[in-house]
Amino acid sequence: MAQSSQRPQIETILAYMAVGVTLVSILSIMATLIISATGSIEIPVILAQLPLIGLPIGFVLIMAMLITGIIRRSKQNRD
Repeated sequence: MAQSSQRPQIETILAYMAVGVTLVSILSIMATLIISATGSIEIPVILAQLPLIGLPIGFVLIMAMLITGIIRRSKQNRD
């Protein structure tokens, strides 16, 4: 019984993590575009590289959330 109540919590954590990572990556893209539009020559390296790491991690988190949801529903249908 404790395992079935923990599954939605895992899905919730994965959802918040996916939204957070994706949002930070999108904000980094916007900041990079704004900095380059103002004519600044130096763009912080972390702003330019963060979306290259964050967006794939967000995609993997969304896939993990989808897989955990499918597993949870299949276990519920068996019972």
